[in-house]
Amino acid sequence: MLGCAHAGPASDSAPGREAAAMTHSTDATSANPQLSAEEVGKRFLKLIEGLESRDDLSLERIKDVMGLSLRNYESRSNDFYAYSQLLEDDWYFSVDYLEPSPSSMRGVGLSFGKPFPAEFESNPMPASLCVLDFEHYRDALTAIGYRDVPIYGEIGNLIDWRFYKSDITLSVVLQNIVPGEPGLLCVKSIGTLN
Repeated sequence: MLGCAHAGPASDSAPGREAAAMTHSTDATSANPQLSAEEVGKRFLKLIEGLESRDDLSLERIKDVMGLSLRNYESRSNDFYAYSQLLEDDWYFSVDYLEPSPSSMRGVGLSFGKPFPAEFESNPMPASLCVLDFEHYRDALTAIGYRDVPIYGEIGNLIDWRFYKSDITLSVVLQNIVPGEPGLLCVKSIGTLN
């Protein structure tokens, strides 16, 4: 089974992860290309690179830039669109898009995870998911004008890394390739914050 991310705070759990049952074989998204973590990461960064504001985000732009068709899911009172694909070792990536509403702004996200309930365990990320490590994402975002700030919790723990440009705030949630051990910092999720 696959899970979905959301375009809200990247550090929150996805809307119910009820979307753990999302599949893409029965609708138009079945024509989506099989992508590696590296390729989807590059395509997501290209999508972000072309944005001047949140108003530039759309399903059409995601399809044009990333080559992915997202499926509609009703989530809360918003229109929620997502596409997930299995990678290796039962990990998946999920790309999602949230239409604007009175309670939230338009948003987009990319996340990597394991299907519920395994995602809540400490799972080392396969090296192939970390080919584009945090430094790659950070360098790419700062090169296109984003300023970055680490966000720490009350006890000094790193919550996420925020990137700001125009009306766009991105949250990048990090994970050591082996949780709890020093080493390569991987991107667990990247997405817009409301």
